[in-house]
Amino acid sequence: MKNVMKKVIALLCLTSFCFTPSIYAQITSENINGHFTGSYENITQYYMKDTSIGAFPTNEKIASNGFFKLDYNNGNFSSGIQYESYMPAINGYFAPSVIDANKSKIVNKYFKYSKEHFYIQAGDFYEQFGSGLIYRSYENRQIGINNALEGFKAYVEPTDFMKVKVIYGRTREVFDYSNALTRGIDAEININSLLRIIATEKTPTVSIGGSYVSKFQGDYTGTIENFPTTVNAYATRLDFTSNSISINAEYVDKSKDPHLVNNMSFKKGSAFQVNSSFTKNNFGANISFRSLTNMDFRSNRNQEFASIGPLNFLPSLTKQHDNLTSNLYIYNTQPKGESGIQSDVYYTIKSGTKLGGKYGTTISGNLSYIESLNDSSELLSFGKTKYFKDANLEIKKKWNKKLETTISYQSIFFKAALQSASRPNINATVIAGGMIYKFKPKKSLRIKLEHLSVANDQGNWASALSEFSFSSPYAFFASDLYNYGDTKDHYYNIGTSVTKQSTRFSLAFGKQRAGLFCVGGVCRFVPAAFGFTASLTTTFSN
Repeated sequence: MKNVMKKVIALLCLTSFCFTPSIYAQITSENINGHFTGSYENITQYYMKDTSIGAFPTNEKIASNGFFKLDYNNGNFSSGIQYESYMPAINGYFAPSVIDANKSKIVNKYFKYSKEHFYIQAGDFYEQFGSGLIYRSYENRQIGINNALEGFKAYVEPTDFMKVKVIYGRTREVFDYSNALTRGIDAEININSLLRIIATEKTPTVSIGGSYVSKFQGDYTGTIENFPTTVNAYATRLDFTSNSISINAEYVDKSKDPHLVNNMSFKKGSAFQVNSSFTKNNFGANISFRSLTNMDFRSNRNQEFASIGPLNFLPSLTKQHDNLTSNLYIYNTQPKGESGIQSDVYYTIKSGTKLGGKYGTTISGNLSYIESLNDSSELLSFGKTKYFKDANLEIKKKWNKKLETTISYQSIFFKAALQSASRPNINATVIAGGMIYKFKPKKSLRIKLEHLSVANDQGNWASALSEFSFSSPYAFFASDLYNYGDTKDHYYNIGTSVTKQSTRFSLAFGKQRAGLFCVGGVCRFVPAAFGFTASLTTTFSN
């Protein structure tokens, strides 16, 4: 064990502590004009063998992902770079065939000139049209997505009621770029400004927008006649906001888009989404509906990995839980065809009442329901096959200045055959309870207990989590996810973290369960793992 710790500490010093201060010292020179900001993030894992959970490390037992970002601003001009290093990449972060081991490179760079109501940018950039149904480029380091566009982007406000964005370039694919060209334009008109309607608390704000995205990939060498090398997508949207009500609706139509994942299907794609919210006094509600078919829109028709080169954004229409047991059965969007609804309701019982107590009580409920389409060619043809259902209720109460408790109940249906044809349907129930006790303003203890009941699959699960933070920069945590059904496996994690100003370092030891890992409704598969995980994040500026 001592040799293991020495290797972990040595690697962290090399990739983190020794690297960051030297760069920081150079960029804070008083001779530099303008303003520098930056960040550094490193995640390092040391793998050990555990046959009980299927954790088998490769010959390279240490893996490390490193990200260094530096931005410079001087007046109307700004620029930046991002350097990434995978020595090699953490297991499951990329498919083995996608990236070679021990690779580092400057992957993002940009130059930008801005003036009032206008800017132009060259290099690598991120952008989103509408809700992202038609186009979104973004970075999510936790799940390994970075589909930045390399090319040109321009933004202009030609009038006080219109905004226009134009993009042109190639989509990033890990350390390379797609051989396809992506072109797009997005325009939004504020109806209030157009009609010179003075905004008041009682006057709703209305805007309309439209987007066009075109992908050209001309390297097709197959035998299919009339194969489309250009794919066109169109979107229109409406936004309505008043004092208590907000409604956003968007429709997307996509031309024939045959690619590897949809088995070279010539079916057209389409999507329709409505998000609405209502708030008044102590009550709030959100309702979202979405239906889509053949909406897997990607820059490279030959790329089979969902995290590499996506052009649009299709998060699952489900609640993002922080329960360990709830995340055993996670739904992933089915872009070939699905329709679903998600609703959230919040109500706060006023303080000073019997149920509200001195500090009030918050009750929240959520329902997510997703099913198949009856006809994959028809957008609103509701099917009879249920994919996923999540109904849950949570009650949060603050008893005094020191104690706050939470209890929740969750009912899950999951069509596991969507992930593996041999798996049966899942009907599960989760009961969870937690508390936060504050000894002092900066010293607290958090405890959470959970239980998942399921009649089939691997049987029942239980979990426990505790976190203790001091007024000092240190915190300690420990958790265990235990299957006391079929496998009898413990997925425990213990660790500590230290935070000082804008720098945080953590070190943990434990096990990782194989399965889907999701952030913001977008998922990737992670393999089983056992060993140490260390992370360092820091930000700086001159």
